[in-house]
Formats: sequence, C-alpha cells, structure tokens
Amino acid sequence: MKHILFIDVRNAIRSPIAEAWFNHRAAGFAQAQSCGTMPAPHVSLLAVKAMAELGIDLSQYSTKPVTQTLLNQHDLVVLMGKDIHPDAFAPTLVWDFEDTSGESLERVRQVRERICDQVAAFVEQLRRADAEEIAWQVQLQQQLLNERLIPI
Repeated sequence: MKHILFIDVRNAIRSPIAEAWFNHRAAGFAQAQSCGTMPAPHVSLLAVKAMAELGIDLSQYSTKPVTQTLLNQHDLVVLMGKDIHPDAFAPTLVWDFEDTSGESLERVRQVRERICDQVAAFVEQLRRADAEEIAWQVQLQQQLLNERLIPI
C-alpha cells in the first residue's frame, strides 16, 4: 500500500481536502495523511462545509505539524502550493493551489474542485503505475521460471 503525505502551510484547507478526497478515491489501495509547516489550531470551517457538500466529514479532523517521522512514513510527498519551500521536504510533487484562508465559501469550493480533480488524476496515475509494476513482476517471474533460474 502506498502512503502519501500532503503538506500545506496551515493544514487547514488545501491539504485536508486533498487527504480526504485521496482516501475516498483510493480506499484499500493507498492511504494519505496531511500536515502543515505552521498548522492552524483547527481545520477551516469553510473546508468542512465544502467537503460536506461531497459527503465527506472533516469536522473531526485535527491539524498536525510536519515531523521527520511523518516524512519517513510516506512513499510520496506532495506540496500543496508554491508558498511552501520545497528544499525542506524533498517533495515528490509540487502542486500550485493558492491558499484560500480568509476567502469566501465560493472561493474554497473552486479550489476544492481543482484539488479533487488533481487528486483523482493522481490516484488513477498511481493505479496504472501499480498495475504496470505488477505486470512487469509477473512477466519477469515467468521468464525466470522458463529459463529455470528460479526453482519450481
């Protein structure tokens, strides 16, 4: 199972949305967590409302700081915006979603839609890569069996 870490500044809007939607789309295949470089005391109520519209409950979400332990536990690290300095985390990906702190619910919805679309495409990309890896391993194992390089 792949483990993905979404990093944001406040861990209040962008990264919790990405985490929740990723876990919804990748259930049983991969798992995500999120954290912030300077986490807010709690998730944004606008993020809670925006995700509730999609049937996802963020009301119990707790923000958390980036730690070395979290970084070490994840296969891929995604920075949610260019406002996060990438040199500190050696991210796998840097996405460019603006911070909507202090903006309207409508603006949070717009960013939510963009994040959800990006996350859905990311999950599909991971699924394809996983399927290709499995197919390659099966092909290699069959070749080794045919050449009698591994015992039957």
